[in-house]
Formats: sequence, structure tokens, C-alpha cells
Amino acid sequence: WLFGSVYTKFNIGLRFLLDFCLLVLPTMLCTTILADHTIALLSGGVSMVLSLLIFSDRHSKPSTPPQTQNVSIQTILERKLSERVPFVTNYRAYANVCTAICILAVDFHIFPRRFAKAEMYGTGLMDVGVGSFVVSNAIVSPEARGKYRAARTLHGKLSNVAQSIKATAPLWIIGISRMVVVKAVGYQEHVTEYGVHWNFFFTLSVVRVLSTAVLQFAGPGMSGLLSLVLAGQYQFALSNQGLREFILHGSDGRDSREGFLNANREGICSCWGFLAVYFAGVQLGRFIFQRRQTVQQWLEACMKLTAACCLFWILLVVCEAYVEPVSRRTANLPYQIWMMVYNIQIIASMLLVDLVVVMAAELGLVNRAYSPRIWGLQQENKGANKGTTPALQPPPEWCLLSAVNRNQLFYFLLANLLTGAVNLCIDTLRTEPFMAFCIIFAYMLQLCNVAVVLHARNITLKFW
Repeated sequence: WLFGSVYTKFNIGLRFLLDFCLLVLPTMLCTTILADHTIALLSGGVSMVLSLLIFSDRHSKPSTPPQTQNVSIQTILERKLSERVPFVTNYRAYANVCTAICILAVDFHIFPRRFAKAEMYGTGLMDVGVGSFVVSNAIVSPEARGKYRAARTLHGKLSNVAQSIKATAPLWIIGISRMVVVKAVGYQEHVTEYGVHWNFFFTLSVVRVLSTAVLQFAGPGMSGLLSLVLAGQYQFALSNQGLREFILHGSDGRDSREGFLNANREGICSCWGFLAVYFAGVQLGRFIFQRRQTVQQWLEACMKLTAACCLFWILLVVCEAYVEPVSRRTANLPYQIWMMVYNIQIIASMLLVDLVVVMAAELGLVNRAYSPRIWGLQQENKGANKGTTPALQPPPEWCLLSAVNRNQLFYFLLANLLTGAVNLCIDTLRTEPFMAFCIIFAYMLQLCNVAVVLHARNITLKFW
């Protein structure tokens, strides 16, 4: 929307490069060579956006007649919006993009060690990866979006659980394949992350299947309560039942890896904590997808999310002071709260930006056709007002974030494959900073290019 109609005149290659430079490159810089200058980089980005807004406003036709430019605040607040939620798409896509950057960049020296995963306690940028994936999957789950169909018979409930297992089949296959390949080629791995055989994909699969099984009997409306109960029980087991010592030091207290449970204790036990995070994410999704029609209703939702974020921050401080520090390895209560803080903060920020774009469009600062919440409404009502109000043409669907969001699982899988290929071909620890950044740049360029090509050809890779 910053470039208005100029963007539509670009061919797909230029649109891709523009999106890549504005959406991906800043994140790459913030996590690598300019990690110590993030504030300066963000300030420059804000200045550029404001400059582009002024340029666009001066070199494009006004989106509304001059007499309607001076609209009242009440008129803006009562403006009806589409039911589309582009901020959710952006949030989920950015989680994938940032993860893809970090899983390769961490192998080079240009990636600050403070961003890497904490060994036992503490927080780093990469510690949010699995938690954010769990939350992002939860908020768009059928239970969260109101598309959940409760089965009344035991046979129906078991059938739904079986369907969930089938839906997670790609994750099981990818997890097993990754385990076999890693062991076969001797690829570097940190056993303390998930265990000897366990990995990220197994955790996502188990959490999804268990959540489906529980919600078949409890119902989606109980998601928030289930999260509280599970989080409390798990933390009690960690603090008072010896579970923490088992996870950190093994059954013999000497870090034994004998037996399947001992070998994979971090991955298996942490599923309990991630299940609590998933239920909290479902409750968050139920709130986000409540029916809202006006700017005022969405502003109220944004304020409620901000209030919830502040509350979780307070709880996090209290838990770290009186319970224990954040630990991704055990997925303890402070980590669960941190995940909700982190994700709610990002979602609320993206919702606020979404609403600012709508307000700017109403004030004539940007073309109304380039606010998805406005043109989406006209598309939904197309035909109802036909002949009375000219329909706004939707912006082109070439946005990189839409492309990534369309094939998230494939995007993440391809990122893992390319990361493995780079590590097998290059001694990353001895690579010079400039060359390291060039490798990461080329890797992300190719990764995003594949996602955009699939999106442009209307291809959705779904294996189940």
C-alpha cells in the first residue's frame, strides 16, 4: 500500500525483490551484521516508510473526493471492515521467515550468541521458535476459528482423533526422515534440545493429536481453563515431584541416555508444557476470530490484547522471581507465560498497524483500495450494492508474506533442507562475516523465490 498503483505496474520479479528488500532483508540485518544497531535500523525503516507515504500521496490521485477527506473520528470508528484478518497472516508468515533466517544464521559467527538457544535457563531469540509455531498453529485451528464440529458419540470422537493423526502424518514422516538423515550423515545436533531421537516435528505432532483428543471431550470453550490446569500441574511436577531433575540430569542424576525415555526426556516431557501453550493459543484464537465489524470494535480488541500482554508480563516477572527462570528445555510455567507475552505482543502490534492503515485510508493518506480490511468488505458485499457503489479493485496477491503463509510446512521443510546442505558443503564456523551474510542472503532469496513461484502458480502443497 505504500507504493499505491505503482506497485501494480511492476512485473512479478520486481514485486518479489521489493517485498524481499522491505520484509526480509531488515530482519536478516537485525539478526546478523547489524544486530548491535537495531534501533538505528528501525529508525531508518520508519523514516523510509514516512517518506514513501508522502511521496505516494503527492504522486497519486486522491482515493476519495476532497470534500470527504475531513472525516470525523466517530465516522472512522464506525467504519465497517472486512472479516479478513491480514494481521494474523502476517504474524504467522513472519514467524516462518524469522525462523528460516535463524536456523542457518546460528551456524555462523555473525549470529550473536545472545540470540542462540539457552542451554538450561534463560531466553534467546531462537528459544521462541517452537513455542511460536505452537501458538501460530493454535490460533488458526478449527477449534479457534469456530469451525469445530463436536462428535456426540464415542465412535465419532475417536474418528476425529484418527483424522487428526492423519492430518499430522506429514509431520511424523518429516520427523522420522530428519532423525534418520541426521544419524546417517553425522550432522551436528544438540542432544539437550529435544533428546537423542526426538525433534521439533514430533513435538508439533504430539501436541496437535493430544489437543484434539482432549478437546473432543472438554470442548473448545474450556481451552483457557485447560491451559491453566495443565500449566499448574506441570509446574508442580517440575518443582515438587522431581520431574525437573529428571529432565535436566536423567534418571540416575548423571545425564544418562540409556533407554528411550531417558534418551528423549526433554522432548517427551516438554510436550506437556507445549500442550498448555497450545490450549492458551486456542483461547487466544477464539478471541481474535470473534465477530467484529467496525474499527471501534477492533480497536477495543487491540486494547484488550495490550492489557493481556501487560498482565502476562507481570506474571512473568513474578514467576521468575518466585518459581524459577524461563527454560525452553523444560517448557516450564515461566516459558509458557513468556510465549504468550511474546506472541500476543506481536499480534497486537500487527493489528495496530492494520488499523492505522485503515485510518490512513479513511483520511485519504493512502488509497483505500490498498487496505485489505476495506476492499475485502467490498468484495464480500459484491452484488449487494452492485450499480450503486463502484467496487474497489483488490491489490495484487503477490505479497511475499501471503506466499509464505500459503505453504508454511513446505517452506519450513525446504529451509531445513537448505540449511543442512549449506552445513554439509561449507565450514560455517570459519566463514568470513561478509561471505556468511552473502550465503544467508542467497539462501533466503532462493527460499522466498520458491514460495512466490508456487503462490503465483496457485499451487498449494498439501500431502494429506
